[in-house]
Amino acid sequence: MEQNNFSTESQTPSSAGGTGFGSTGTTGTGGTAGTVQEKLADVGSTVRDKAGNMKDSLASALDSGADRLRQRAGSTAPLAAATDGGSMAVEASSSRLAPVATKVAGGMEATAGWLRETDLDSLKTGVERQVKEHPGRTLLIAVGLGYLIGKAVRK
Repeated sequence: MEQNNFSTESQTPSSAGGTGFGSTGTTGTGGTAGTVQEKLADVGSTVRDKAGNMKDSLASALDSGADRLRQRAGSTAPLAAATDGGSMAVEASSSRLAPVATKVAGGMEATAGWLRETDLDSLKTGVERQVKEHPGRTLLIAVGLGYLIGKAVRK
């Protein structure tokens, strides 16, 4: 993980005995601001660690889901289907299901690989660059995704 960008150089008094931020001998707000900045640095580090862990666990879940999908596509066991009248067993034609399952599983594995290889900072930089270069297009994409996610969540 990368270190945060918070610098502590401005918190130390100058070597000539100046009255820099957080200088000794005073009990003003300088010490409080220094501790707040340290706490923010700790929180930033914790958030980065958790984001990295979530990224890895999501990639692992995608890999295991792809493996299970391939196993089910290769098996001849009946699949379950829900209908208005209840649930029932459905015989799947493995000749039509296998290629689709393989393609979806390949996409899941590719996404997992991308998650493992992608650096969060470079992703953030890329998104920021995209927003600066094409703000209108980015806004339309965000609105469209929000609409689609909202429709999916409501159902």
